[in-house]
Amino acid sequence: MYGVFGQNGGGGQVSYEIASPCIPKEVRDAAEAIGMGRNKPLGVKNVITIMFSAEGTLAGQGSADKLSKADFHINYVVPAMRMFLNGTRADGTPLAEIRVFADTWAWNEAKEGTGATPAMAALAERAPLIKLTPFGALWSIIEAEGHAKVGTLAGKMTLTGTSPYDGMEVTLALDNKQRPESVTVKANGHVYGATFADYRDNWEPAYLVIFPSEIHWTKDNRPLADLKVTAFKSNPYVVFPVPEAVRQKSN
Repeated sequence: MYGVFGQNGGGGQVSYEIASPCIPKEVRDAAEAIGMGRNKPLGVKNVITIMFSAEGTLAGQGSADKLSKADFHINYVVPAMRMFLNGTRADGTPLAEIRVFADTWAWNEAKEGTGATPAMAALAERAPLIKLTPFGALWSIIEAEGHAKVGTLAGKMTLTGTSPYDGMEVTLALDNKQRPESVTVKANGHVYGATFADYRDNWEPAYLVIFPSEIHWTKDNRPLADLKVTAFKSNPYVVFPVPEAVRQKSN
């Protein structure tokens, strides 16, 4: 079911998906806590795309690569992600890559949207990464609807669910403000993890969407990324057309 609300500034009306009554109250509360839950009747998928920039480290071949600037463009509907990685590899050589996945496709780009090279072997390790953001993790649990489970672990409220669209089991632990604090994702025979710290609401004009300034990722209990967020934007325009060269090569 969908509701309709008016945009500010005379921008017309926009449709949004009304939250299923099967979704547990605790999941709805978590969505509202970070800005995904809005409007009446309540919609809980009101963050559908994000961009964020960060610096830090990312696991490479052997040791970690150093990121001087990394940009992440994510679409939770497709789902899809484009990673612009710039910095220095562990061996001292420059790092300048654009890694992309969209739905069941993966490729690399020479420049944004051009110069595509198929990278289907990387799909299994790229697809879980969007779950390692507060919004992505909640999307999975929201899509689980009435199958989502609410529990407690080490004094923290937990939310567990598996999206029927990708089969990845996601478990979120919430802080005392009902915000995602950590997440565990079981996907493709691996266990991915993330922790989120220092949520801020000053990344953009005060639209009540918050995002952590510190993100730490793991894969099978080994460091995957340590990211210090430097910029964030909610619901930007990001698209992921699959290049024809990628479709042909993959077929």
